[in-house]
Amino acid sequence: MYLLNCSFLAVLLSVGHVFSTSSADHGDQLKVWFNPQEYTFTLGETVNLTLHADASVTSNFSVRFSVANGSFVRIVPEYLRINEYDSLYGNSTMLQATGFRAGRFFVKGYVDPEYSVDDRRLFARLKIALNRYLIYFSLLVGWAYTACWSIGDYPQIIMNHRKKSVVGLSFDFLYMNIVGNLCYLSFNVFMYWSKHVEEEYFHRHPFGLNPVIGNDVGYAMHALFASVITLLQCYIFDNGGNSISTFARVIIAAYVLTILTAFVLVTFTVLHWLDFLYVLSYIKLSTNLIKYFPQAYINYKRQSTEGFAIMNRLLDLAGGLLSIFQMIINAWNFDDLDSILGSPVKFALGFVSIVFDLVFITQHFYLYRKPVKVSIFKSETVEKNKS
Repeated sequence: MYLLNCSFLAVLLSVGHVFSTSSADHGDQLKVWFNPQEYTFTLGETVNLTLHADASVTSNFSVRFSVANGSFVRIVPEYLRINEYDSLYGNSTMLQATGFRAGRFFVKGYVDPEYSVDDRRLFARLKIALNRYLIYFSLLVGWAYTACWSIGDYPQIIMNHRKKSVVGLSFDFLYMNIVGNLCYLSFNVFMYWSKHVEEEYFHRHPFGLNPVIGNDVGYAMHALFASVITLLQCYIFDNGGNSISTFARVIIAAYVLTILTAFVLVTFTVLHWLDFLYVLSYIKLSTNLIKYFPQAYINYKRQSTEGFAIMNRLLDLAGGLLSIFQMIINAWNFDDLDSILGSPVKFALGFVSIVFDLVFITQHFYLYRKPVKVSIFKSETVEKNKS
């Protein structure tokens, strides 16, 4: 774990400049964009799309607005003439959009003369819902599953503190959980705050929006904090002779080697910083797939779940089911089945987590209801000393 922390510290110190540097832009060109770039409203409702510029207009140009599947969305006006010295800078120009069908639509502005202004971000995404109340209900469901996942970290911490013991917890699970959360936090922090990384993302996805919002950063910080506190308890309270296994050490060493290799490749410009962050995200995904196996195995080997807070898994299961419920609500309300079918990795990871939650619940309430008196870790240590 010390090697992992040193590696991350070295990488973070080396990439600190990405917060202040930015990719090459379009020189002194006037930049025109929609702000915000995503709008959510209901069928038949009209919303204002706000057009911004970062400087005074120095030459005449026009903008024509087009919508994919335009027959279902009306933009007024469809054509906008901007004259020299028009006061776009510090002001905003409003367009109106009206939706006649539920779904997700894309508005793009086309400038004439071409390349006369920087219009790379001159687009907006429209999310048109069937029912406004379902939008609010979906938000409530989202806050509910976030609360479940966040609160779920504390039953284990509280149990450890009350018993002054962490016997029954898998160190492999805890270490891999910290690795995953550290990668997740790093990804979110750099994606959210680094203009350089954001511009790399926009260059690769010209019509994309930054996938990370402030809530993601806060959630990742909290997840790492809770997992670090739990691991510290393992070295403060009685752990029954438990320790991290050789198998987990090998996996974590492979993660560290992967991170350092990606960092070197970025340093020599073989990869971009965005690719480095993607490597961190893949590590996070892989830890989610394997971190539960050690805890399930320890429960099986001890024939007990004593020392393992089942409330953690009950809250995780509730959060997972609520997350799927929200996906179903949004898919119906926005007439967008692709929002479920188009994210197979996210859906698969959620499914794996739910399956393990059910495994732990079965172990706790059905298979191993009788408490164990002696820790297997202590007994194994005694046998080794005798030999």
